[in-house]
Amino acid sequence: MSVLHSLAARLFTYCDVQTALVLVFVLLLTFWYLRPGKNLPPGPWGWPVLGHIPTLGKSPHLVLTAMRKKYGDVFSIRMGPKDVVVLCGYEAIHEALVRKGEDFSSRPSMYLFDKTTGMKSGIAFLPYGSLWKQQRKFTLRSLRDFGFGKRSLEGKILEEAEGLKEEILKTANTPFNVRPLLQNAVSNVICSIVFGARFDYSDPKFNYLMDRVNQNFGEQDLAGVTNFFPLLRHIPAVRKAVDKVLKNAEEVIGSLREDLIEHKNTFDPSNIRDFIDSYLLEMSQEDEAGDRENFTEDQLNYVISDLFVAGSETTSTTLTWALLYMVLYPEVQQKVQEEIDSVVGPDTALSITQRSQLPYTEAVITEVMRIKPVAPMSLPHATSKNANLFGYDIPEGTMIWPVLWSVFYDPVHYHEPEVFKPQRFLGENGQFVKDPTFIPFSTGRRMCLGENLAKMELFLFFTHLLQHFTFKLPDGAAKPSTVGIVGIITYSPVSFDLCAIPRE
Repeated sequence: MSVLHSLAARLFTYCDVQTALVLVFVLLLTFWYLRPGKNLPPGPWGWPVLGHIPTLGKSPHLVLTAMRKKYGDVFSIRMGPKDVVVLCGYEAIHEALVRKGEDFSSRPSMYLFDKTTGMKSGIAFLPYGSLWKQQRKFTLRSLRDFGFGKRSLEGKILEEAEGLKEEILKTANTPFNVRPLLQNAVSNVICSIVFGARFDYSDPKFNYLMDRVNQNFGEQDLAGVTNFFPLLRHIPAVRKAVDKVLKNAEEVIGSLREDLIEHKNTFDPSNIRDFIDSYLLEMSQEDEAGDRENFTEDQLNYVISDLFVAGSETTSTTLTWALLYMVLYPEVQQKVQEEIDSVVGPDTALSITQRSQLPYTEAVITEVMRIKPVAPMSLPHATSKNANLFGYDIPEGTMIWPVLWSVFYDPVHYHEPEVFKPQRFLGENGQFVKDPTFIPFSTGRRMCLGENLAKMELFLFFTHLLQHFTFKLPDGAAKPSTVGIVGIITYSPVSFDLCAIPRE
């Protein structure tokens, strides 16, 4: 470092301050990049200062999956000044997130994520440790008390599915965008558990909230770069994009805070109505052991934000992909409808207990989740301490990217992975067979908390829709693209219209 100090002194002697600062910044990055003693997995050379940010472009899941062919299942890239270890393929992801989950289950520090999650509040972006374990355990236990992932929730889902059907009937066979309706229906399920209430389809508050969520889950090229270069937020164009993301997040948090205040004003410890009441009850308990100091209103507000956003976005996006593939593959849609008709009549709602009687339908849903995973890069992980993986030394706090896309497009496990082929999940006798590498909800300690609920929703909503409608493209419309939009987390289809024809 003495050499760097000497160079810096000379720079300030012969250059103006601004130029000298830029050159010092470049020198520090170069020293960091080439510092001795690193035993990270090898990887491709990146751009000076920027690393691989320009290389990944708008489809990082595709670029990283392609890099796997040259660099193997575990390799390193650089995102600006940050080292990132990339995991491709089921074996590498399973080794890190499951077998060595204690070391690879934290979250990295990233400017935009930190700012929108209250500087490490909630659950989704909490670092791995005692606080995260405490909050996740309580949240999961409380949600289960209100039917989360249990058959007792089936009635609420079917009620929302019926309401969704009635809203679609109002389109009267004319072209419409189904995504907002799906978001409302799916959101009402989680809202009934968390808030004890639901939103009408015309509710302006809900529509405003979902518009804010969709904006933040959409493309975030300018704002997202501050996760690796926080100082760039001072550039006017970047600052404008960041301010928009932060404003959207605060408006969602603020709106949910109104529900929290209302719950506080009507709280009755002898009548626990929903998850918020359950959390308020926990806050009110005596804290002799000192284990409730983390149960605060601020923490609760970010927890319900995590639940609302995750419960609204991911399942509705998967259902949108499913209907897109039904209009593109009408023969698959017809086969699903025939299977449903063979099990129940037109006026009888399907039950989750009948899932085993619909193996082809289950295979279709599974194939949609494989070919278009909602989170192709998963959420970023980080090492919770100095770790070793396949002989490589990975320092504490290093960002880890498990590329789920590389698992689902691995020809070793999925023959012709680019082809939509539901029959790949059927056995010789037509029974549903799930490949053990099928991990759309990720795996290990950080796997999606709402996996069981999502599976139930996907099955009941999808079968209810195809039981009552045939979906097709509007006359003369071009086929929608199956190339999605990579947002800050999710992978969504480009907006498209379809027609819903009621089945006789």
